[in-house]
Amino acid sequence: MRAVSPADVPYRHFYYPLNVFMHVLTHEEGGVAHLHYGLFERPGESIASAQEHSTELLLERLPPPPARVLDVGIGLGTTLERLTRLGYDAKGITPDEKQIAMVRERYGNAIPVGQVAFENLFPQPFDVVIFQESSQYIKPAALFGKAREVTNSVIVLDEFSVASGSTLHRLDEFLRVAALYGFQKREELDLSARAAPTVDYFMERIPRYREMLVSDLGLTNEEIDELMASGERYRELYNRGTYVYKLLRLERGR
Repeated sequence: MRAVSPADVPYRHFYYPLNVFMHVLTHEEGGVAHLHYGLFERPGESIASAQEHSTELLLERLPPPPARVLDVGIGLGTTLERLTRLGYDAKGITPDEKQIAMVRERYGNAIPVGQVAFENLFPQPFDVVIFQESSQYIKPAALFGKAREVTNSVIVLDEFSVASGSTLHRLDEFLRVAALYGFQKREELDLSARAAPTVDYFMERIPRYREMLVSDLGLTNEEIDELMASGERYRELYNRGTYVYKLLRLERGR
């Protein structure tokens, strides 16, 4: 494994630890298409295939094209590009200028993206709004307050906690706030067992790339140790059932 010039690592300045995950994926898989969890169906399945299952679950629940879809938190634009190619009237937003820059580099102006936080989005109508691991960064009241202005249908794929004292949203509180804003749960799919192996994927691989992560990304050994310790805690919380990974489909009465 050969380190490269930091100038040749386009995601060097992505937020930690996303830059770590991207570096590992680049060297293990030959590139990075998604920044979200995989949903594994069998032992030994590739992470690319597992990540594709996540997108498939979303697509299965969308109205047919050319429905208007808002992708909140575009990642690297892979899902948004697919929606556009399928004929959806799709738009993506993120407050992260680094993600915007990489999406522009990959797709130019072929897909419509805007640099804005969902909470600050100018009201405009969408048939459905999707949150693929982006809802955890938005306070539930702000999320559903804005959602009520722009759509009657929300789909969430994300991590939640079932106990207090976590940085993740508590699932019951998230659903309680959704109901306050008129969004009722129409579907809840527990994907925890399929998502948790994503943590194992990185925990097994990060140690072998320690030297490269230090030289290529400018990380310290202490940061890598902290990331490994965090991964161990995450794995234990999933094992206990304290952290869960859910697909939620919520709709507001018309």
